[in-house]
Amino acid sequence: MGGKKSNNQKTGLLLSCWILLAVLLVIFFFVKKDAIFSNLKQTNFFERVGQKTPEFIENYQEPEKKGSNGLLEVEVTPGPAEVGSMTEVNNVESDDGPQEIEVEKSVVAVEDKKEDKKTETKKPEEKKPVAKTKVNLCFVYVDSDGKVVRKMTQREIDKSDAPLTNTIKALLKGPAGGDKNCMTLIPEGTRLLGASVKNGIASLNFSEEFEFNGISADSYNAQLMQIVYTATEFSTVESVQFLIEGQRKEYMGSEDLQVWIGSPYSRSNF
Repeated sequence: MGGKKSNNQKTGLLLSCWILLAVLLVIFFFVKKDAIFSNLKQTNFFERVGQKTPEFIENYQEPEKKGSNGLLEVEVTPGPAEVGSMTEVNNVESDDGPQEIEVEKSVVAVEDKKEDKKTETKKPEEKKPVAKTKVNLCFVYVDSDGKVVRKMTQREIDKSDAPLTNTIKALLKGPAGGDKNCMTLIPEGTRLLGASVKNGIASLNFSEEFEFNGISADSYNAQLMQIVYTATEFSTVESVQFLIEGQRKEYMGSEDLQVWIGSPYSRSNF
């Protein structure tokens, strides 16, 4: 029983091999059919072996050859880099002999589409130069006798709709490089909180730093003089009413040294 079973297995294996070989031959035939028919026709194989060439071999026509890579026919299409405007030169035969003609192909370029999608870069707007105006500021200096003396200087500031406010703020910043031999007795840190003009009186509201000079009565007078002479450079201002943190006070300074500010100051007060 064992021997018969072994023989049957060998026979089945051999049969499978023959079937596989037959299938491969059929596949090979269909794949290489054109080459086989062409070789049989060109070499007159049947006539050489004493047989008549079959009619289907005699009538066989070779198919036109197309561009191929040897395995599969591949249609080559231009890639992105080849898309664009291309010109081909073809040879055409005529009665006068071969001639060259140009055939222009117009293709929409991918890069052109990309350029259409790009947004134009906006150029930064050029800032217009700010108009300037010259104003007069009142500073002081100490002469050889130790006396505090008034000194007017000219400063260039930005032109605006609030010239008095900007001028007083420029004064509070103190002397600049062009203000030679000048000093200010206005306390450091003083800020202008508001300014208004009515009937020739400029109401100037200062922060609490303005109230305490702490040097002498002369320094308090010089401090007020700097503000008054600077403000009255404007034709609409005749005098200045001083306010501290929005309040109208009669005196400013410490208990030991007080200066009257209850009424407006004009240039005639100095």
